Amino acid sequence: MNCLTHSGVFKSLWTRPLYRAGNLYTWGVHSLGCGINQDSQSDQLRPRRIEAFNGNVQKVYPSEYFTAVITDNGDLYTFGNNNYGQLGLGNTEQQQTPQLVKYFRDKGLKVIDVALGSNHGVALASDGNIYTWGSANNSILDQLLCKPNGLGDNYTNNLLQPQIVQKLVGTPKGKFVSAGINYSIAVNENNQVYVWGAGKRGELGNGCSLNFRYPELNPIFEQLTKSGYTIQKIKSCFAGTLALLNEGIVVGWGRSYYGSLGVRQQEYVVTDLENYSPTPVNLKYFQPNEKVVDFDLGYNLSLFLTDQNRIYLSGYDETYVPRPIDLPRDEKILKFSASNNSFAILTDKNFYTSNEYVIPQQKRNLGFLFKSQPKELFESTNIEQFGGGYRVRYAVVNN
Repeated sequence: MNCLTHSGVFKSLWTRPLYRAGNLYTWGVHSLGCGINQDSQSDQLRPRRIEAFNGNVQKVYPSEYFTAVITDNGDLYTFGNNNYGQLGLGNTEQQQTPQLVKYFRDKGLKVIDVALGSNHGVALASDGNIYTWGSANNSILDQLLCKPNGLGDNYTNNLLQPQIVQKLVGTPKGKFVSAGINYSIAVNENNQVYVWGAGKRGELGNGCSLNFRYPELNPIFEQLTKSGYTIQKIKSCFAGTLALLNEGIVVGWGRSYYGSLGVRQQEYVVTDLENYSPTPVNLKYFQPNEKVVDFDLGYNLSLFLTDQNRIYLSGYDETYVPRPIDLPRDEKILKFSASNNSFAILTDKNFYTSNEYVIPQQKRNLGFLFKSQPKELFESTNIEQFGGGYRVRYAVVNN
């Protein structure tokens, strides 16, 4: 990581957003967790309000096959696929509509943060501990192949409801959690980074391709912390992860689908690369002295917002290094989302979407943006947040 610059003065450019709660709208592939009870299994092509919530949705995390919601009182709800108990409800029944994960309420705990892999969940609770549930990859074939999981213990059976990650008990309180397919990451208040699960594609960012059944300290971040770097934000999607450090530096590791992490040093590359250590995002194409203040990561692309009110795109097999998105300079960028094959940007004047982010459109390249007003889609202009890195997307709206 000698390519990171160290100025000696560190200033946080990003803080965890304090969103107002609101109503939840979802759309996308119905069977993957849109939260709508309907007889037809057809996809939900336009945003539709989830009636189970009444203006109390605080945070939403749609994964590849199911969705989690945290309400403003710290309750956790899940819905979607449940073959491995990944909904944390104590059973394996599919749920089209949101269901309360009673485990946390029964123990008097509030859920602070949540992250979902393909078939497992990770949560940070109000006691500062990390909890996991879902697939243990316990089939005979999985065991023969030594297939890892993101649960953080050597479980031989799927966890149908949350369980505390024992090895992390007694460590400093959690700060962030993140998860991808068969791996998990936890960052604590001392800026220590614990990783476990699949590592063959560099998912754990610890410099090797080994799998870990139990949480292990990431030694590279231990060195970065000693040099004064701290994680301000972290997000995983599929087999890749991005993290925003202080001083406006973004690093990525894992599988860079179609340039989705923005870490490649060559512009024209047609094969994917796997990054086993945190690698700085290529800032060569940014304006001089621009610093990244926020980012979002989707299945095959990423977006980076700078302190100069510019937003850059990397991925989707169109650009393997960050490239600026052409937006009117007099519009202030408020929020943005990277997704599967598309993205969206909300400014103080318009709502821009590419490809099929929010409504069916003819497939085009990512450079073509559709312009609309939020009220046309969500019955309100007060969008608190929106996102969804896979094929289910959401918006939290104050109507």
